[in-house]
Amino acid sequence: MQRRPLILSIFILASNLTLAQSDTLTPSGTSAINLAKADSLFSARQFTQAADLYQAVFQDHHYSPAMLLKMAFIHEGLGHLGESMYYLNLYHLVSNDVQAQKKMEELAEKNQLEGYESDASTKIYGWLQEHYLPLTAILASLNILLLALLIQNRRRRLAGPGGILFALALTLTLLFLQVNYSKQTRRGIVTHAPTFLMSGPSAGSSVVSIIGEGHQLHIKGQQDVWLKVEWKEKEVYVRNFLVRGVAL
Repeated sequence: MQRRPLILSIFILASNLTLAQSDTLTPSGTSAINLAKADSLFSARQFTQAADLYQAVFQDHHYSPAMLLKMAFIHEGLGHLGESMYYLNLYHLVSNDVQAQKKMEELAEKNQLEGYESDASTKIYGWLQEHYLPLTAILASLNILLLALLIQNRRRRLAGPGGILFALALTLTLLFLQVNYSKQTRRGIVTHAPTFLMSGPSAGSSVVSIIGEGHQLHIKGQQDVWLKVEWKEKEVYVRNFLVRGVAL
């Protein structure tokens, strides 16, 4: 009988974390008003004014898939290739729209952009980022439940705790990986031109390459104001303000 309140509280926690993710997604208050105004301006083809309001909503940590797609469309029309690819990446992240992936590949090919090779690992990582909160809640819930079962078995001196210990170790490992790695930004879009890629994290380092906006870089780490990124199978460094991480 003592287990039921514990299990109930676990799933209440999971539900609350899932709802927290939904609150971040759905605009409210001033953001909702700005979003409605922006949509009206977008329909009236006043794209620059709409973009300013969409940006205000986004800076308040609110967004919708439709809004991200419209921002990508506006920036493409304005010739801001980097910003367009950035918002298109975010739209794909939340919607998993196959057409968005095709559009990115089409733009990458047209503009000779690097870093858009689609593979299974990229898709898996994107899914983990999209479902970060509910997955973390489920793993945390499983850990609490297994720990409670282990304690109960030991108190009652029941045989065979080995299976529970193995499951607990496995879920703890998965939770550690989820918390420490799934939410980290691993991809970034170059949004400035020209962007200098350096051999080291210093302005005095040699220039490896000079690139334009729109390229996608795989982020390996950060040192002060420098990001360590992968460029054509080489590790190089770039100023962090020149790259926008693909994460929400």
